[in-house]
Amino acid sequence: MYDISADRSANRLYIDLNGRMDTEEIDEAVEVSVEKARKLQEGFDIVNDLSGFKLPSPEAAEPIKRAQKQLKEMGVDRVVRVTDEKTNQVVINAFERRSRDVGYSGETADSVAEAE
Repeated sequence: MYDISADRSANRLYIDLNGRMDTEEIDEAVEVSVEKARKLQEGFDIVNDLSGFKLPSPEAAEPIKRAQKQLKEMGVDRVVRVTDEKTNQVVINAFERRSRDVGYSGETADSVAEAE
């Protein structure tokens, strides 16, 4: 399951990934993320809530890297990943590794409020 929204006044994209998502659902989330990001100005920030996200298969994770690349090309500035004590360290490391591969590094926070 996912929830994605864009806040134009804050110039921020909110991505909430939750549970175990298959390739089709991740593909949908990627499309929605890019579509919503198009409503924002260059230099936008992303708050990515991974606190309920379960490790996907390697095939299902590929679209995530594609989204990270597209969002970087669209001018993302700052990315903050929300994690908690239940967030699998492999998930955190995979998101960071993929983002570095496309040219940026993310930060982490314990809550959406802290990320903002």
